[in-house]
Amino acid sequence: MKISIQTDGACDVLGVDAGIKAIREAGFDTIDFGGLCGFYPWEDAQEEKSCAFFDDEEKPEALMKEYANAAKKYGVSFGQFHAPFPSFYPRRPKATEIQRKAIYKTIELCGRVGCPYIVIHPCFDGSARFPSMTKEEEYRLNIEFYSAMIPLLKQYHVVCCLENMWIEDWKSKKIYTGCCSDMREACRYIDDLNAIAGEKCFGFCLDVGHLILLGLDPCYAMEALGDRLVALHVHDNDGVHDTHTSPYVGLCNWNRFIKGLRETGYKGTLNFETAGFNRAFPKELVPAALNMLGETARYFSDRAEAKKE
Repeated sequence: MKISIQTDGACDVLGVDAGIKAIREAGFDTIDFGGLCGFYPWEDAQEEKSCAFFDDEEKPEALMKEYANAAKKYGVSFGQFHAPFPSFYPRRPKATEIQRKAIYKTIELCGRVGCPYIVIHPCFDGSARFPSMTKEEEYRLNIEFYSAMIPLLKQYHVVCCLENMWIEDWKSKKIYTGCCSDMREACRYIDDLNAIAGEKCFGFCLDVGHLILLGLDPCYAMEALGDRLVALHVHDNDGVHDTHTSPYVGLCNWNRFIKGLRETGYKGTLNFETAGFNRAFPKELVPAALNMLGETARYFSDRAEAKKE
């Protein structure tokens, strides 16, 4: 099983070339590219301003070229992309329109570097206190959102991955289930969208950290998704904050995760979304942090592929 890690927490700390080099030296085979995610500031989004980065055609192209050159230099491939998020700003139609332009550009870049998967968050309202739509309205919004990108996904031979989300009561700080956190709902989305596409244009990225926040079992989630599961976001947390830290630092039962990999015969990459762990260290220690994550990823892979006891 190939092991992978997100570029965030490495390349933004060490620089693109040094970050990819450290990722490779830590033993990772592929990368989860999220380098385009942070170019539409929340402040601009709330004021419905334009996004200067994506308005300039040359800037995304130049950044992608820098990453692609470093990946080629050090012999790592692009296993998956993460599109800019959120996909939807409640009560901010102009901000939503601007963000979707960035998402479409990211699909194009993903296909051009030969990356097979892109994770695109579903549309949802993150507020559990004052939600702006019902679950059925949320479903219709997402079917429209994802269906519109089918021609682009087919053109660039990219599979779009939905992800399990969570929402929060911002006053009490309590966390609740969000879009696709119910695996039955997730399966409905994938099956309905692939039926509309007429081929497998959609799959699922299971975010283990988001499961932990909701007290959900990773093995059950993987079994429920079946072959719809094509990508992973592997990280840990304290059950309260989405800290994106290393496995065994938080609350996840990693034996259940490994069992899920083994029982379902998961064929995708084992991708760590652990930028929060790297960022907890001084810059000089980030390569050592990556080494630890690489050892953990390989341990998971070895145990998942071992013969059943």
